[in-house]
Amino acid sequence: MEDMRRMLNEAYLPLHTQARALEDALTGWHGHRITHGFFNGHYHKAADGQFQMDVYPIPVISVMGLCDIEIDFDGITVTAKLSKAQVEAMDWARFEGAHFEVYGVEDYLLDMGTEQDMEALVRQARDCSEKEFFVSFSFPLTAAINDMIHFLEFIYSNRFYY
Repeated sequence: MEDMRRMLNEAYLPLHTQARALEDALTGWHGHRITHGFFNGHYHKAADGQFQMDVYPIPVISVMGLCDIEIDFDGITVTAKLSKAQVEAMDWARFEGAHFEVYGVEDYLLDMGTEQDMEALVRQARDCSEKEFFVSFSFPLTAAINDMIHFLEFIYSNRFYY
């Protein structure tokens, strides 16, 4: 049991360290309330393209009204929402170079696509029954805190919400 505790502590230390640094940097940011915790039940797309639920908990920072920031072993995900009208009207070229995916809010397994084909993504969003969509942006676990804050400023100014 002691070996397992040591192994888990070693595995979780980088996640915990990054979460604490980001949470400290966000304190008082635009007046948003910041909460945090460890949560399980997150989904990721497996190698076969199917979604798989993870049962282990990861640190999640909530910037109330804007986004959730999930710190996982393979990177950081910033998840926020857009309405259907916002998805259709968004100038997606402004997100060039960003890695993201869009999926349903009511049906979170409704995968609308990634940054690779924005015309198809917007068309699918327009044609489905969802009224709003999650947009999840991916970053490396070692992303600089200043870069993360700069990105949050960007989605804040583009009227993302949560």
